[in-house]
Amino acid sequence: MPLRYISFVRPAGLFDHTEKLSLQEEITISYLVCHMEKYKRQDVSPVEKENERDENYQGSNPQIDSERTSGNYHIFYPQGKYIDMINKRLSTLTLKRKIRSDAILMNSFVIGSDGEFFKGMRAWEQRAFFEDCARFFMDKYGYENMLSAVVHVDETTPHMHLNFVPINDGRLSSKSLFDRQKLAELQTELWEQVGKKYGLQRGKENSQATHITAAEHKAKVIVQSAEQKRDEIDRQTERKQAELDGLTQTVEAVTQATNKPMPKKKKDVEREITELRAKTAMQEREIAVRGKDQEYLFKQLQEATRRNNGEDSALSMVTDMMSAYPEEFNALLQKSRAKKNPSTPFKINHNDKDGK
Repeated sequence: MPLRYISFVRPAGLFDHTEKLSLQEEITISYLVCHMEKYKRQDVSPVEKENERDENYQGSNPQIDSERTSGNYHIFYPQGKYIDMINKRLSTLTLKRKIRSDAILMNSFVIGSDGEFFKGMRAWEQRAFFEDCARFFMDKYGYENMLSAVVHVDETTPHMHLNFVPINDGRLSSKSLFDRQKLAELQTELWEQVGKKYGLQRGKENSQATHITAAEHKAKVIVQSAEQKRDEIDRQTERKQAELDGLTQTVEAVTQATNKPMPKKKKDVEREITELRAKTAMQEREIAVRGKDQEYLFKQLQEATRRNNGEDSALSMVTDMMSAYPEEFNALLQKSRAKKNPSTPFKINHNDKDGK
């Protein structure tokens, strides 16, 4: 069952992994991600639809950006439907008993790293990484058992889905290939043969961290999105409440002033009008002064900007002169210094003792 493997010719001067390592260490510590799922017969088709999707795919994964789906690419293409390829591969085996209805027919690995690892990577460098990962799995589990290897770039972080039939010693047996110990060994081998040269770190061995299913992950993303929206609504509500409180205080102040009884005596009315006029004049004066201060500061800022631009221009001109005419510039500099610091006509006798 031949597979159409996409060979990628790397440019001369192959990607310098040691350089990548030093760069990666400056940014963050990135880990090689390798997660496995087991699928029974009824699960194969849904997985295929999501793996081999096009722009029209309608799935439940909220992270998929259909506008970028056309950028997904294969390391090797499937030669037909997954289930047909599986049946064809199983038909070549000499089995002692019938395959159980609940048997694991396909193992699927998700391989990648975090966003920092891929940041700044050129397309051929990214593809070289995934090719090395795919080649590792083909060498270890058999080229003839491979179904598909497709790289998704339409989600949060680039990653590869690699699917194959778990055949061990001529029999279908996912359990014998992937018990806890062998999975740990696989993680180490993949890191040593691929991850290490790309500057990636291996995940902690015997980690108690558990992987969540795709459905759990999607649910977690949805919950986080809802919480973020709720927090944003709360912040907007607080801002609106603060504005409302300010308006309420203003209305209360105006209401109190309006409800204040008018003085009965003429002299009291005249005094209150005089006080209001004085207060209004003071407020108008404060507004005028504040306006002038702002205008003055703005003019100062403009003047400083022009002055800095002029200094930058002069500095640039001097730098150009020094680069183009170094000897002439040095001669002018010496001449200028000589004018500023004329030599004294008197000779200093450094042999005199005690200043005599």
